[in-house]
Amino acid sequence: MKPLTEETHRHLIGTALKKEAASLYFPDVSVLHVYSGIVQKENVWIRGNRIAYVGPDEPLISEETEICHLKETQVLVPAYIEPHAHPFLLYNPLALGAYLTEKGTMISVNDNSFALAHLDEKQMHAFVEELNQTECHTWLWWAYFEEHRPVTRTLEKWLNQPYVMQGGELSHWLLFKLGSSDLYEKLFAVRHSGKRMESHLPGSSVTTLNLFAAGGISADHESMTARDVINRLNLGYYTAIRYSSIRPDLPEIMSGLTKQPGLDLSKLMLTNDGASLPFLKQATHASMIELAMESGISAPDAYRMATLNPAVYYRMDDTAGSITPGRIADINIIDSLNDPEPTSVLFEGKWLVRDGEKVVRPANFAFEHYFNHADLTHLPNERPVRETTSIGLSLENSVITRPYAFDPGSELSDNECYLTYLCRTSGAYLSTRIKNFSHSLRALASTYCASGDILIIGRDKEAMAHAYQTIRAGFQGITAQFDETGSFSINLDLLGIMSKKTIDALGHEAEQFIEHMKKNGFAFDDPFFCLFFLTELHLPFVRLTPNGIIEIKSNAIIAPTINN
Repeated sequence: MKPLTEETHRHLIGTALKKEAASLYFPDVSVLHVYSGIVQKENVWIRGNRIAYVGPDEPLISEETEICHLKETQVLVPAYIEPHAHPFLLYNPLALGAYLTEKGTMISVNDNSFALAHLDEKQMHAFVEELNQTECHTWLWWAYFEEHRPVTRTLEKWLNQPYVMQGGELSHWLLFKLGSSDLYEKLFAVRHSGKRMESHLPGSSVTTLNLFAAGGISADHESMTARDVINRLNLGYYTAIRYSSIRPDLPEIMSGLTKQPGLDLSKLMLTNDGASLPFLKQATHASMIELAMESGISAPDAYRMATLNPAVYYRMDDTAGSITPGRIADINIIDSLNDPEPTSVLFEGKWLVRDGEKVVRPANFAFEHYFNHADLTHLPNERPVRETTSIGLSLENSVITRPYAFDPGSELSDNECYLTYLCRTSGAYLSTRIKNFSHSLRALASTYCASGDILIIGRDKEAMAHAYQTIRAGFQGITAQFDETGSFSINLDLLGIMSKKTIDALGHEAEQFIEHMKKNGFAFDDPFFCLFFLTELHLPFVRLTPNGIIEIKSNAIIAPTINN
């Protein structure tokens, strides 16, 4: 999002005064006014990358003015805003941003944790600035933190950047409740910066929500019911409602909210919460707006949840979120208010999609300059074969794992696989079992997980050893051999978690992998989230860490790793 320069400011005023010609003119078009909720015929003038005028008058026109006549039924609506993006889930930030813009979501507020783990302060700023120079999307960012990472001074410097919109998401609820002085210090740094602060509080009681609100939390995206939403609204939280592969709660929540007469919806936003592929393709903001309307939400309210509301929340409604003078000319053209999917996309005053055809394709980006192959030098030469514990992980769904006891001397049951976790940086490892992952997987090796470590899963120890050597030889991504459907691999050559491919190309591969997994016994919706979150510490009930299997609620290691 380009800052307003004095020159642009003067040209904008000159155009509004009819002293300078408009660069783009929409005569007599229907405009959704998100502030009032009214659709009204207007003349819309644009100068450069900003909206100069919305009203009945005609602009000064020159030979350089483009005049764009729309069909009678078409409507101008503001660009959609994704308030909570994870731009590293198989796809990379450029591929995700370009895809979102094509679908009408031109601004996203992004998790920077993947970059924080690999880039120093100078590299981080260079990466962000170079990404926005591709001019196909506006990437805004979080200031991610956890206990003792990064140091508070580094966090403060990142928060001071104009493209950083919030701290978060704070998922370390237990450490916070236990009294972490480091987290308290970081939360105060966020509040002192004047930026927003988001949390990750699934299933939290009103008491817990009160505690985090007192600590400065201003938003949460983990509501699972309409009651959860109301509890958050009552305490002043902005609340993003999700439509993701593991939590497609939006339709049910919206239906529940329509049963609350007079409910103020101005603090509600829509998010796909980093939807994995291929679900992302059905979880665009256009789809979410449509689902909200089908659930009984009025059209103006549904559109506001994807435009004005997140803009107000992030204190950028003077720049984005509406079709009003002075705002960035990020505009979607839709065929009717009931069809939020744009047929044309105007990004910062330039056509990126025109009548369903891409006008501009994203520029090349040298990701290798910032993200090299993961360092695997600390891994042992051979994959450990024997189980090192009698405590296994049982999948309840794609991401929730409970501990269970097994006899290491026993044969695998029909729904069991061996599981080896290896810490990439230390070589520490743990060999255990996992239930409900597959009944006919020979071997799977993956660098795709939240911690960047290595996972080896399967029922054939020899095949697992071979898959491990594939990783040791430099392969990054997911490679698998199945009894039922043969072999399949997805190459993720950026940090072992992201591909350089487009969303469309990568989405096809993701569909194939999910089909393989389901035919071989994966009973849930999303094997990608399953792999990714086995090492993520904000979900119940047990997770894999460099120190061993951790019980989240008690913060205790119940099965330690073995040092290489």
